[in-house]
Amino acid sequence: MSVTHPDTALVRVASWDLPLALRRMLILLPPLALAVLEVFHPQPEVNAQAVMDVATWFLAFHVIQLALIAFVALSVLLLADELGYGGGWPFPLGIGAFLVFYSAYDAIAGVATGLAMRHARGLPPEQQEGVWATVKDWPAFEVIPFSVNAVGTLGWVVALGALASFARQSGAPRSRWLLLGLAGFFLLGGHPFPFGTLAFGSLFAAAALVVASAPAGKRSG
Repeated sequence: MSVTHPDTALVRVASWDLPLALRRMLILLPPLALAVLEVFHPQPEVNAQAVMDVATWFLAFHVIQLALIAFVALSVLLLADELGYGGGWPFPLGIGAFLVFYSAYDAIAGVATGLAMRHARGLPPEQQEGVWATVKDWPAFEVIPFSVNAVGTLGWVVALGALASFARQSGAPRSRWLLLGLAGFFLLGGHPFPFGTLAFGSLFAAAALVVASAPAGKRSG
């Protein structure tokens, strides 16, 4: 079931009926957790030994991040519902692209790199260098990971930009739509600290303002 929003001529889908406490937890905790996690993103020197030294944490970090990406996408969907956003193809297309492609990028450039370099620890030095030569350019320069990252990041920018634009047009306070726009913009710098923390921290701040302004009993189904 859907209704037309009187001020914006957009179609609003029926709200997701969730217990209030669960709804707020799903809106607030994933972006906060991801913002904090990015502070601890491993950033070793760009050589085989340095990456092997942090390979276990590099792997674990990106496994955790992979799970949080899905929850952050859900947070954005619930926040959009909270703001009354529905219809219009940019938002669902953008958040869908972020979920699929950014998850794929995390798996290729993060999880796979961590696994490969962790395995390389037990190899002779020349084989370690061979593994390193294979994976060192995955995150930024190899065509497939770079393209997957670009599509996922662009999806995030489109989704948050559409949500910020809707919030502005519907009369939301400047702080909310500005923070949503910043959440999209900052991820263009990549997900490691500081840009990832700024992106997901901005999303958390915007979500906190929206949740704080909602009536106490709203959607407590």
